[in-house]
Amino acid sequence: RAMIFLGKLGIGMNLSVKIYKKYGDSLYDIIEENPYRLADDIEGVGFKIADEIARNSGVQSNSPYRIKSGILYTLMQSVINGHTYLPKNELVERSANILNTVIDEPDELLMDMIINRKIIIRKVNDIDVVYPVNLYNTELSVARKLLELNKEYSVDDRNFEIEISAIQRREHIELDSLQKDAVKAAATNGFLVVTGGPGTGKTTTINCMIKYFEDLNMEIRLAAPTGRAAKRMTEATGYEA
Repeated sequence: RAMIFLGKLGIGMNLSVKIYKKYGDSLYDIIEENPYRLADDIEGVGFKIADEIARNSGVQSNSPYRIKSGILYTLMQSVINGHTYLPKNELVERSANILNTVIDEPDELLMDMIINRKIIIRKVNDIDVVYPVNLYNTELSVARKLLELNKEYSVDDRNFEIEISAIQRREHIELDSLQKDAVKAAATNGFLVVTGGPGTGKTTTINCMIKYFEDLNMEIRLAAPTGRAAKRMTEATGYEA
């Protein structure tokens, strides 16, 4: 009976079995009330499949369940483009376009999603932004870990200048003031980000950092997120990455 019921909604046999195993006889009430639960509970069911099931079962296009699920879908789509959050107004506008419906009282819907631990709203530059709760927690965890790593170390200015001058003579390089600041920042901080376009001296700066720590008899390890980057790093520094 469940297979026949789900088949009439356009659901294939394999997915029907998954749904029945998850919900049992309560699947009829769930699909009648909120078929978008399937996107949360059943592996392999995303928003689009749940939306098709909802449409076949007669759910209205402006149903609060549909809109809330669509908002979460819009947030997760933005993740593909590298965003952990979206400004609230932009999220509502994008969701309305994706759902092709008017979103009435979005604040009430978002509050309901906060209560159900689907999203978190925070202020960024005085603008309300909306995170999926799992990405907010991940970002918070990364931030905490970086703060733990970023311990401060004291360096004697005079000894530092003597050491850098010796490295420059030995390696036949000349650092500008910004590069020296970067090397000093590496020496005085547990965590550091060096950025810059091609040809701005990043490799020279990083090599000088390595030589500085070498002279202090410190253990140095290099790592990169891809094999190609690791190979390039090894070529540029002489250290295996």
